[in-house]
Amino acid sequence: MADFFGKMKDTLNKGVATVSTGSKTMIEKSKMNSCIKTLEDEIKQLSEIMGMKLYNYCASNPDGDIPRAEFVSFCAEISGRNEQIKQYRAKIAELEAEMNQVTGTAASNVPVTCTCGQVNSPGAKFCAKCGKQLF
Repeated sequence: MADFFGKMKDTLNKGVATVSTGSKTMIEKSKMNSCIKTLEDEIKQLSEIMGMKLYNYCASNPDGDIPRAEFVSFCAEISGRNEQIKQYRAKIAELEAEMNQVTGTAASNVPVTCTCGQVNSPGAKFCAKCGKQLF
């Protein structure tokens, strides 16, 4: 009977940890996705401004050279925002990996390593070497 309650307690603790981590992960992912959306909107605006500047310059100076420095600065700003987006996406992937670890679910293409050292196929529930349940 004590074993039953011990397992019940472990299950409840795992459930609480999953809900707690899941809600924190969801909030953080939502914030980061919002930042990504803002950066993507800024990239779109910068691209439109750059395009209009180029069009206006070419329309008013058909034989003139394009003022390269001005457009290089636009490109640098866009590249900076793309780098920020890349960093946010990497953080989101880290959060998802952390959540998978807490919930005991492995990403579908990630091998699962048992405490005995055996590397098991992705999605395995039990170790192929020692038979221990994988989390």
